[in-house]
Amino acid sequence: MDRAQQREAFIRGQHEALHKAITKFEVPLKPKHARTIVVGTHREKSSNIFWNTVSRIQLEKHPVLAWKFCHIVHKILRDGYRKCPEEAFRYESRFTNLALFWKHLNTSGYGPCIEAYCKLLQERIIFHNRYPVVPGKLDLTENQLRTLECVLDNMFEMTIDMLDQMDNLLDLQQKVYDMLLSLRWSSLIPQGQCMLAPLIIVILDSSKFYDYLVKMIFKLHASVPADALEGHRQRFIEVFRRTKKFYEESSNLQYFKYLVSIPTLPSSAPNFMQQSDLESYRTPHAYLRSEESEDGTSFQEETLLNFDNDDASFQQASPTSQTDAREEQIIALQRSLEDERFAKERLIQEARSRIEQYENRLVQMQNECDHARQEVDEHREERDRLRNELMERDVSRIQSDDARVKEAEAKAKASEDRFGKMKAVYEKFRLEHVQALTKLGELQKQLEASDKLKMDKEEELTALHRKVEEAEREAARATAQADGDASVVEDLRSQLAKADMQLEELRRTMENEKAKHETALVQSGEKYDDEKQQIERQFDQSLRNGVLAMFERCDEELPNATSISYPPHLAQSAMATVLSLLADLPSKGPNQTVYAGHVLASTLVASAAAAYTASIQHYEGVNDQCKLVLASAKKAIATSDGDFDTLRHNASKLNDLLVALPLQTDIDKDVVGSELEQEMKRMDEVIRRAVEEIEAIQKKARENTTGQRLEVNESILGCCQALMSAIMQLVIASRELQAEIVAAGKAGGSPAEFYKRNHQWTEGLLSAAKAVGVAAKVLVTSADGVVTGQGKFEHLIVAAQEIAACTAQLFVSSRVKADRESAKLATLSVSSKAVNQCTAQVVAAVQSGKTTLNDHGSLDFSNLTLHEAKKEEMESQVRMLELEQELNKERARLSALRKKHYHMAQLVADKDNAGENSFEMIG
Repeated sequence: MDRAQQREAFIRGQHEALHKAITKFEVPLKPKHARTIVVGTHREKSSNIFWNTVSRIQLEKHPVLAWKFCHIVHKILRDGYRKCPEEAFRYESRFTNLALFWKHLNTSGYGPCIEAYCKLLQERIIFHNRYPVVPGKLDLTENQLRTLECVLDNMFEMTIDMLDQMDNLLDLQQKVYDMLLSLRWSSLIPQGQCMLAPLIIVILDSSKFYDYLVKMIFKLHASVPADALEGHRQRFIEVFRRTKKFYEESSNLQYFKYLVSIPTLPSSAPNFMQQSDLESYRTPHAYLRSEESEDGTSFQEETLLNFDNDDASFQQASPTSQTDAREEQIIALQRSLEDERFAKERLIQEARSRIEQYENRLVQMQNECDHARQEVDEHREERDRLRNELMERDVSRIQSDDARVKEAEAKAKASEDRFGKMKAVYEKFRLEHVQALTKLGELQKQLEASDKLKMDKEEELTALHRKVEEAEREAARATAQADGDASVVEDLRSQLAKADMQLEELRRTMENEKAKHETALVQSGEKYDDEKQQIERQFDQSLRNGVLAMFERCDEELPNATSISYPPHLAQSAMATVLSLLADLPSKGPNQTVYAGHVLASTLVASAAAAYTASIQHYEGVNDQCKLVLASAKKAIATSDGDFDTLRHNASKLNDLLVALPLQTDIDKDVVGSELEQEMKRMDEVIRRAVEEIEAIQKKARENTTGQRLEVNESILGCCQALMSAIMQLVIASRELQAEIVAAGKAGGSPAEFYKRNHQWTEGLLSAAKAVGVAAKVLVTSADGVVTGQGKFEHLIVAAQEIAACTAQLFVSSRVKADRESAKLATLSVSSKAVNQCTAQVVAAVQSGKTTLNDHGSLDFSNLTLHEAKKEEMESQVRMLELEQELNKERARLSALRKKHYHMAQLVADKDNAGENSFEMIG
């Protein structure tokens, strides 16, 4: 038989073996068919025949076909020719498509298992392509393993990839066992053995990967810090747990007992933190038992026998080929022709499949195009309908707006007319009132004159009576004269009656005017009383609203109390003031209520901050009680007859909680050094986070603001970022100087003993570090408020000055024990000056930005009337006086606070000095 016939017989045998191996019958893969295919890859030195033949098989027809295909590919990757993994990389997408097809098809439970197997094979092929030195059977020599471990980064990445391979193997095993459990299949029936057959290779692969993982992770722990390998340890512990469970469950199955030797893992995972565990580690060995073929020869014997037969046939054909070169060339051409024919068939098959895919895609795209065109038509109709509705709505809105404007103008004009009429009526009433008063005065004068005239008339009448009597007595003597006198008397009597009538009329007029005036006064008084009561009610309500607004602000600031350090004794003193104020409410009037509300709001925030400063364990109780006091205060202030007894009771309970807070006057000198190290690390973290937050604020400001505001924000945030960078440099220099001081001053002792011996210096550094961390948070919050427009520029100025003061405290505390000639002290001084310069730049940028925005947003008084301009001027003067008064009060308060702070600091210093002197005397 010549070589062409031998090759044709070989290819035909490969096709038959592959078709017999990949069938839809639920039985295990026969070993002899798998051996034939694997031996064929060694003889051909390639797996092209396998892939060309498989390309003609439609694996989507039946799940068992896909399952056995994955099994035979796994065997070829392990036992096939060394180039099989490299050649399989070209067909990596085939596994992706197959997994997607069977992902959602749970036919007989095969769908999830096929998906997991395809994922395993795909990532296994990628693994071999990434690490070509690793053979398919995973047998690495010591030299190969040492070559992989020589590069630290490569070993780090390779352990992660091996952990991924272990996860894929264990996922496949779990899916298979779940399927067998759900279908209640036994390992002794053909269906169960068909599913369990690939797990034999899984056991072999997992033992190899487990062994390499243990050795490599031990090597990594010898070169890399343990913190960086926390993820490796956690993942390996999970892999160890699942692998041990897999081996224990598999060793109980009858199917595996005569096919594979399953290793036993220890009870606990290796401790990678101790290198001594590597010496006691034992490699788990998993190997196949005697897997006999049908003719009684083993797999290796059959492979060697086939290779010997090939060599013998080659040696027998060799003389003939030497004698006849043309026959050799013909055989080579026939082999090339056969290869080309297989390649052509494969290309034709791929072209047909692609054409079919393109046609399906074309039909799908046409359907999508029709659907999209229909949606476009619907959207166009919807757009026209919405446009018409919008136009109709705009027209109706314009008409309604015009009608509303006209109605508002008519109402405004009617109001102005009504006001003018009322003003005219008021002026007329006032003028009539003045005239009535004037007329009343004149009438009173006339009445007095009439009374005087009446008295004169009465006196005159008396005199006339006397004269009449005299005349009567003298009547006899002068009749003519008596007649004349009688006429005179009659005239006088008529004048007197006329005067009486005028007097009576004047009295009636005066009484009418008095009645009218009294009625007007009563009405004016009642109106005044009603207006006064209304104004008092409005004033009282405005005061209550102001106090409630302060309580709302307090409610918003309570969650931020943890970022403030506040002495507990000051909070207790403020709480005592609150209790004294609440004892007299609400009898002291609305002004006292406003003052008490303001003091209560500030005291609640201070109490929560003091509780957090004193002890975190006591913070929750104090914070909850603060919220309870705030809720009862809102209820008491909201109404005129509020429940102040409940408020006093809750405030008294809060005072008891503040009194029970632990004092922080005594600092444990034994742990102050560790506290300093922790606080310095926390300060570094806070400053780093502050820099990141400022960068985030700057990015957000660029997105949300434009124009003049954006320039101001960029300037302010740039200066703040420069300030935080300078502070970071100062902190680094301070830490280096502290390390130098500790190294020079511990005198053979430990740093803890140095910190304990110099606890006052350490406590100063600790206090400065806490202050810097808190000030950095306040600076970030103030900068965010200025950029968003919700804060004040003054807050940012104060925050910058405060953080400069805190860093100055850190600088002074750091240089106390430093050598004057130290270079690190000089570096610290330069960093401190840089912080001061950056602080000045922040203040200048804030003031410049404030001036720019104020100039940019100046008021426009062009539309003001004379009366409105005068009113605005008076309100501005009032506001200026109020601000000046508040400024003076705040200056006085700041002065008192500074005096109190200096006094308390002096007391603490005297107490510490007294303690040291007593300690020295005892020593």
